[in-house]
Amino acid sequence: MGNMINKIKTKIKSAIWRIKFRQRISAIGNQPKLYYLMGLGDRFPNLGDQAQAAAIPIWLQKHFALPIVELKNFELAACLPDLQKLIQPQDVVFLHSGGNFGDDWPNTQLDRESIIASLPKNKIVQLPQTIYYSDTASGRQISNVSQQVINAHPSMLLFGRDYQSAEIAKKLFTKAQILIRPDMVLSLQETVEQQLGQYIARRPEKMQKILLVMRNDKEGVYDEKVKQSIKGLLMHAGYDAQLWDTDVDDVFPDQSKFKTLAKYLQFISGFDAVITDRYHGLIFSVLVKRPCVVLKTHNHKLTSAFDWFDGVNYVKRVDSADEIVNALQQLQALTLYVSPRWNDLHFDPMAEEVKQFLVNYGSENHV
Repeated sequence: MGNMINKIKTKIKSAIWRIKFRQRISAIGNQPKLYYLMGLGDRFPNLGDQAQAAAIPIWLQKHFALPIVELKNFELAACLPDLQKLIQPQDVVFLHSGGNFGDDWPNTQLDRESIIASLPKNKIVQLPQTIYYSDTASGRQISNVSQQVINAHPSMLLFGRDYQSAEIAKKLFTKAQILIRPDMVLSLQETVEQQLGQYIARRPEKMQKILLVMRNDKEGVYDEKVKQSIKGLLMHAGYDAQLWDTDVDDVFPDQSKFKTLAKYLQFISGFDAVITDRYHGLIFSVLVKRPCVVLKTHNHKLTSAFDWFDGVNYVKRVDSADEIVNALQQLQALTLYVSPRWNDLHFDPMAEEVKQFLVNYGSENHV
C-alpha cells in the first residue's frame, strides 16, 4: 500500500511539474529563449551548487537579452519529453556548472547526456565543469558513453573548470568546442562586495579564529579522526578552530538564493582564516577576503583549479597537515589582500566566447 501511495504522489508531482514547465514556456511565446537546465531545487543542501545557481541567472541576464526558462534537476525526467516538443531550433541550452561531470556522480552525468542526446538541433553550452573519470571499469564505461553522446552532437560548447578538465575534454570530445573558465561563483564578486562590504572590510589584529571547511561526502579523503587531528594541531598551536561543511539544511528560494547564501558568507567572514578541502570553501574565502589554506583532494577538482588563484595573495596550498600552521603564519604576515576582478578577467570574456560560438553556428539573432 505504501509503495502504491508513493507512486501516486510521484505521478501527481510529475504532472504538476510538467504543467508549470509548459506554462513558463507558453508565457514567453515564440521568441528565442535561453534554457538553463539542471538547476537546483530550494532544498538542495550543497552550498557550492546553490551559489552557482544564484550566480548563473545573474550572469545570463547581464549578458544575454533573452528570456530564461529554468528546468531543475528533479524536474528533468518528467519534463524532458515536453522540452523536446516545445523547444525551438533558435533556442540555446545552458547546462549547470559544477563538479559532477564524469563518474563521481553517475546519475547526474546520465541526466546531462539525456539532455544532449535529446536536443540535437539546439546549441548547447556546458558551463564550467570539473571533468573526472576514474581509472576503473565503470569509469571507463561511463567515459565511453559520454564520448559517444557528446561527439554525436553537432553544436556543443564545453567549458572546463580547470586546465586538467579541459585537457580531458579535448581528448574525449573531439567534436565539441572546448574552452576553459573558472567556477561561476567567482562572478558574484561585485554582488558580494555590495551586500557584504562591511564584513569583508574587517581585518583582525591577530589571526585567532580558524574555520575548517571539510568535506563530509564521498569525495572527502579526510575521515573524522584526521579532521579532529587537524583541529587538535591548530588548538595546540594556540588557535581556536571550528569544524564545518558546506552541506547545509536550509531553504534557497529561487528569488532569493543569494540572500540565503549571503548569511553563510557572513558566517565565514566572522573567522580570521579558513582551511579547506572544498573548492567552494576556497572560493567563499576569496570572495569574503579571508586567508585560506587549501588541502589536497581525491581528484583534480581543487588542486588543478588552484591555478586560477595565482593572482590571490591570501591563499596557500599545502600537501600535508604538518604544513598548515606555517602557512597560516605566512598569511598572517600580509598587510594587504589582493584579488583579481573576476568578471573583467574571465566572465565578461566568457560571455563573448559564448556569443562567438553562437554566431559561428549561424545564431546571430540569439544574443
